[in-house]
Amino acid sequence: MKVSVDVYTKDVEAALSAFKSALESGAIEVNLRSYEDYDTKEFESLNLSFEADNQSEAITALDAGPFVRNSSDL
Repeated sequence: MKVSVDVYTKDVEAALSAFKSALESGAIEVNLRSYEDYDTKEFESLNLSFEADNQSEAITALDAGPFVRNSSDL
């Protein structure tokens, strides 16, 4: 079964690693977006989203990393 993943982090290296893992594991619709403060233009967070099989290694790896479901939890 395919599931949608949508997580946030401030850790650039972890986000890039998870992005690569998602691509290599066959996920689809893989996106990595950055967000910044509108006024200060300072980096705020990264958003990783993709669709993958619920048994995907890419999803399992997110549990070990600095990822949260809501950006307000960062």
